[in-house]
Amino acid sequence: MRLAAGIPAAQIAQAMDFTTKMVFQTERSEQRQTISLDQLGRMARAVECDLVYGLVPWHRSLEDRAMELVEQEVWRKRYTRKTGTRDAGPGC
Repeated sequence: MRLAAGIPAAQIAQAMDFTTKMVFQTERSEQRQTISLDQLGRMARAVECDLVYGLVPWHRSLEDRAMELVEQEVWRKRYTRKTGTRDAGPGC
């Protein structure tokens, strides 16, 4: 992260109130994927970046799931209209 930003380790150390050795140790923990979110966030702030944390589905996209929900709602409305039943939605 620091190298990509082109910021010297001493500058990061000063921003994080670390020694340069601690900066290198933190970078190694990032490479090993053992860094904590707290450390990663502190490092991000030191290089003037935001830490963005997210989950990405493996098997289907969020758009696919949204379409499933829309299709379910369309079918529900069609069914209740055809059978003449009322949908007792929220507040009814």
